[in-house]
Amino acid sequence: MLSTGLAAAAALLVAVAPRLPRLRERYDTAALQPITGQPLDESGPAPLDKVLQDWVMDGAGSGATLLPWHFPAAPRPLACAIVSPTQRQRVHAFGYRLAGYHQLDTRSRLGGIAYRIGVQLRPLLWFLPRRNDEPWDDAWLTNVDEPRLAALARWQPRRPTLIVLDSPVEGAAARVMDALQASLHRNLSQHPVRLLILHDGDLAEMASTLTTQIRVLPDQRNG
Repeated sequence: MLSTGLAAAAALLVAVAPRLPRLRERYDTAALQPITGQPLDESGPAPLDKVLQDWVMDGAGSGATLLPWHFPAAPRPLACAIVSPTQRQRVHAFGYRLAGYHQLDTRSRLGGIAYRIGVQLRPLLWFLPRRNDEPWDDAWLTNVDEPRLAALARWQPRRPTLIVLDSPVEGAAARVMDALQASLHRNLSQHPVRLLILHDGDLAEMASTLTTQIRVLPDQRNG
């Protein structure tokens, strides 16, 4: 019985071996800037939250596979949307929750450590589909210079990622999109990446300069 158990454990270890390097993956601070600060407490309905949730999940895929050594590609690896900066606080709150930071706020120190360990180990469970509350990586970009663009082009996403580009200067959004497309092409688009642009001025005009597939999200001022 013991030998059978050891054999089964050895077979499982061999099966998940291709996924073990993922345990060493860390947040890439050269390419990304994490969302900082707790969001303001906003009461009342938030219709934009549902719009954003539907948008990030559309084409994200389940993340599950039948075989542990397979890595399914996201059906829609990269998507971009534009929203008015009047919704900056709501976007900040959405990104904060999507990244799971609120989970750490409600846990003790030991509970937070256990939560982080669970998040790190979950990719080993290849057969589990992605949950709606599973934390994404996050970024809030305010200064996109040449080193950051180069890092984005080399960046290897370790999990689904939301990137907020806050009030970019002219031409910056297109360059970020180009860098992300280069990154996802190099890394076979295993994880969905969502770029949300906070932009002043004519949103529709900005979208037309990037791609016809960009969504202009409604300015839900009362949300």
